[in-house]
Amino acid sequence: MNVTLKFPPELESVLRRCAAAAGQDVNPFVQKIVAENLDLKTETTAVNRVSSGKFVELLESWIALHPVLDHAVDDSRESIYSGCGE
Repeated sequence: MNVTLKFPPELESVLRRCAAAAGQDVNPFVQKIVAENLDLKTETTAVNRVSSGKFVELLESWIALHPVLDHAVDDSRESIYSGCGE
């Protein structure tokens, strides 16, 4: 079956980045998402479990979506709440 989907540009760019991070083209990536969601809705008693290797793979693909900073970030309490009336 062929289905045409229209996504807003910002959603499309996120979808393409996620597919690339997972090492897949967009079509199989979307098919997998749809299949997993259909399974969850039709099999309410099934528990969605993944192997530890698959979990690591999913985690690494999520991490790849975030940039690596080449400088230190000040996340101290003082910098976070600076100017908040303390």
